Amino acid sequence: MPGFRSLVVSLALLTAVPALSQGEAKPPAGGDENGKVRIGFAERPKREKHLADGVLRVGTYNLENLFDHVDDPALSGEFDDMKEPTTDARCRALAKTILEIDADVLCVQEVESRECLAWFNETYLGDRKYPYIASLDAGYNRGVEQAVLSRVPIESARVYLGDDRVVTDMLARCTADEAKRLNGEWAPPSKTPSEVFQRSPLRVDLKSESGYEMTVFVVHFKAGGRDFAQHRELEALQVEAFVGDVLAANPDANVAVLGDFNATPNDMASKVIRWRDGFASAYDWRADKESPKYRATHASGRAIDYIIMSGGLAADCMPKSYYIWGTPQRPEKDWSKFPYPEGYASDHNAVTVDILTTPDRPASAFRRGSDEAPEKTEKAEKSVKSEKSGVRSDVRSDATPPTKGDLDTHAKPEGRATKADEALAKRLKDAGWEYMLPYPKSKAAAWGKKGGTTTWWPGYWRNAKLGTTSRAQPEGGGLKGDGKPAPKGDEFMRTGAPGRVSWVEWLCVPVTAQAGA
Repeated sequence: MPGFRSLVVSLALLTAVPALSQGEAKPPAGGDENGKVRIGFAERPKREKHLADGVLRVGTYNLENLFDHVDDPALSGEFDDMKEPTTDARCRALAKTILEIDADVLCVQEVESRECLAWFNETYLGDRKYPYIASLDAGYNRGVEQAVLSRVPIESARVYLGDDRVVTDMLARCTADEAKRLNGEWAPPSKTPSEVFQRSPLRVDLKSESGYEMTVFVVHFKAGGRDFAQHRELEALQVEAFVGDVLAANPDANVAVLGDFNATPNDMASKVIRWRDGFASAYDWRADKESPKYRATHASGRAIDYIIMSGGLAADCMPKSYYIWGTPQRPEKDWSKFPYPEGYASDHNAVTVDILTTPDRPASAFRRGSDEAPEKTEKAEKSVKSEKSGVRSDVRSDATPPTKGDLDTHAKPEGRATKADEALAKRLKDAGWEYMLPYPKSKAAAWGKKGGTTTWWPGYWRNAKLGTTSRAQPEGGGLKGDGKPAPKGDEFMRTGAPGRVSWVEWLCVPVTAQAGA
């Protein structure tokens, strides 16, 4: 594994930028959508809390080929960088958007070089320029790479080269069982296969002055149609393996995988990372669950830009803070051909989410489905000690999380526990076992809806001490379970709401405070 490359934070201003007319032609007649903010939000909400207040804004933004006006001799012929220097007008539009976003850590794609980004930072962001930059050659022959603009000090940065750049070894992970878990199918082999990342991911480790640590993996998976889907899947699997290395060293690490996946939410290349155990997409923290403005990030009308978080980072995520920053776009049907409209910045929209850095909560504090602010949940944990948790973060669900009332009315056993039940439950808990209640999967599923064919995830036992799970209640002198994994993939029930659990199971349900309980 190659070592980290040290970063130089300052760079002298290279050149002033002349205004160019290239790409700024007036649109032809027609195209009623031209220049409108038709994906994301045109509104620019006022930021209430900043980094000094313990709130860190993280974002991703594909800058659509940001090239400076200095000739790079390494780029010539078909990929000559002087064929497409970014116009002054578009640089100003990008800068305007970046300043409105006000991200503390902005991860960007399609940047020519570190020198180019430093020039843009100095020339167009002015007195609000970023003090820290990371941008390393991603090994792409067209000369663009991923980068980070940051107000948080950068500890280290690297790209994955040599053997680490190879992705074809991930073919071994493209199994039928894994496809079943991801509820999809692997893409067929490409007609023009490649063994390596098209653009090597950029890993950047950051640490704020208050001590909050975060690792970002900035990705830009291979573009193109279905023929390149397998390559994107292998790239995603390899990034997921890199993330696994980080979490193996520290399960509570604050990790984000973010960037341009060139894959929609139903594509395997996004599911590989979004559906990793304990991970969540920042999309889940949107303010309005029904708004269509959250459904796309790209001018083509697709959602292909993501911020995907580890449990540790998701535990710190601020409620309703996910945002898509809309900018003027070309008409959807002509998004790649129509001339740039006035105010055009990029064919992608930036997406951001806000993180509460104090306290830095562990991954175990993340509970999928909670709409409460981290600090409110923290207070609830201290003041409420007797509520059963009905929320499971290990499964995907479209249902409304069950409340304490739901569980007391429909899941809790009737009558009272026997002394034998209480004694066995104590032995199980002392041995590290806890029971995960059945969980509604489909939108219509709820504990109070008996009968029908709504879908449910079965309950199971887990033991954090032993790092194991069991479908059956652990028994015997050693209280060993059957070792079977937690239900996933299509291992759900189509039986409607399950019946009440046993007293032993109920007494072993994790005792936590839940938002909405």
